[in-house]
Amino acid sequence: MGLTPNLLNENCDSITSWTDTDNGAGAVSSVDPAGQFKFLTATKGLFVFAGRSKTITSPPDKFTIELRTYFDALGTVGNTDCAYIEYSTDTWGFRALFATDGLFIQKAGDAQGEVGTNIVAVTTWAIWRFQVDKSGGESAATVEVFLNNVSQGTVDCDWENGYSSNGKVTYVQTAFNTNSRISHVDYIRIATGLGPINDTARPQLNIF
Repeated sequence: MGLTPNLLNENCDSITSWTDTDNGAGAVSSVDPAGQFKFLTATKGLFVFAGRSKTITSPPDKFTIELRTYFDALGTVGNTDCAYIEYSTDTWGFRALFATDGLFIQKAGDAQGEVGTNIVAVTTWAIWRFQVDKSGGESAATVEVFLNNVSQGTVDCDWENGYSSNGKVTYVQTAFNTNSRISHVDYIRIATGLGPINDTARPQLNIF
């Protein structure tokens, strides 16, 4: 049996309970098509991004994030044309960045460590699972990354920062250097503990 999504069980049917953080011309976050969040950045520019955030509860020492994504168009992490998901405390944040040159995890000193080699694909659905363990302290936090239920390895996620808000979950699609970067999210689930997460609302999507 999998974990229960006790912290967040978002099936992306409605976006109204999420705070709109869209910034810049042509940046729009919406439900499109039905049952999916769409993040569109039609026009490039400095600090142009489509995003939504929601404050739930402080991340426990061990937690799992699972989401299903479809990237219509991304760019490189260096060009800041990527998408990312974040879950944070006031002093630490877990952030996973999706880009054409790979999946990256934010680390101490604002470094970004790649997981595997070029494991992010565009124009295809993918299920990502991030099993985060910060029971040894935020400065020693690690994450095991799964793509379509296959482990891609464990890396540090010791990104300590001073601007996040405790318990905030954020999804962002950026377009600093390239027009028309687009991503879709089918669901986001967060659970206490480490492991696969049951879909309590739509069990046909995942069977464990």
